[in-house]
Amino acid sequence: MREWERYLPEITVTVTIGLAAIASLAVYATYGILTWAFSVIWGLSVLSSVSLFFAVRRSGEDWHKELRNRFLIGWIGGVGRGFTVVGNTATDERYGIIGYLSEILHGQDPYTTHLVLNYTVHVLNVWSSPVNSSSYYSYLPLLIFIQIPGAGVIGYELMCLGFWAGLVYLVRNDEFAALSLASPVVALTAANGFTDLPVIFLMTLSLRGWTGPKAKIVEYATYGMKQFANLFWVVYYILKRDILQCVLVVLITLAFALPFLLWHPLGIWCQALAFSIGSSCTGQPNSARQISDLYSHWNYYLWILWVYVLFHGYIHQAGRRVWARLRSSHTPSEAVLAPVEAP
Repeated sequence: MREWERYLPEITVTVTIGLAAIASLAVYATYGILTWAFSVIWGLSVLSSVSLFFAVRRSGEDWHKELRNRFLIGWIGGVGRGFTVVGNTATDERYGIIGYLSEILHGQDPYTTHLVLNYTVHVLNVWSSPVNSSSYYSYLPLLIFIQIPGAGVIGYELMCLGFWAGLVYLVRNDEFAALSLASPVVALTAANGFTDLPVIFLMTLSLRGWTGPKAKIVEYATYGMKQFANLFWVVYYILKRDILQCVLVVLITLAFALPFLLWHPLGIWCQALAFSIGSSCTGQPNSARQISDLYSHWNYYLWILWVYVLFHGYIHQAGRRVWARLRSSHTPSEAVLAPVEAP
């Protein structure tokens, strides 16, 4: 092994974050706005976190030591980002989730009451831009209550960073998952205050942490938070051929939504259950759904990474089976290949 290969983990982290930062700054400098390209750049950077596993393997270093080092770098970078407000351009969810709770506490339905946000984003403290937006709440009800009252925006970001730390702890014995999720890029995602981190942590807790009734209670709680969780559990139980559990996911989801369905039926139906699709939801503020939504959100890539690193063994097995079937379906049978005897 060459001497420089011992530092492959450090090189990998530096190149990953450095390229993403340079590219996103170039986009901002060119267009003066944060386009969908920003999310794609950092989303691909999140997916590249799997390369840390291979870099550590190639370096020959003890992976437990490298895990601690990567985690420490991610934690310091995340905390620093929170307090210096460096690059707080990724999401307004940290502002929104606090505002939606305030609406509920004031007797307002967040699914039908506009939340108006006015704040300034900073790109590495070099460029600044004011943001004015208004929207209805678009997730399931329980997610609103996962926050530390009175902690403010930085408190919410640090809470999400804490959930990232808990996530890494839960998979600490799985080399591939631990090294991938301990990536400083994932920590930076958490430090931006994405609401996905609490949900992903609780889902991992139910799958890789607790067992028995406690795990089930945590799983049921995730049905009332973010729709990606509900989609995951439905697919998970379909693949396990457990139709009863699929039905249970739907019923518990509706139970969480019921108070708001009784309050203002069309509000939660359009914003959280029907994804603003349908004639009854036409003209809703969040109704402009486009195919670009699938790739123009940084946090969506985190779900892809999480599913892959937790279930990569099953995914590879399924891929091999599909590939084998495709090959067999295109291979001529022996009967077709057999020569025809002369009469």
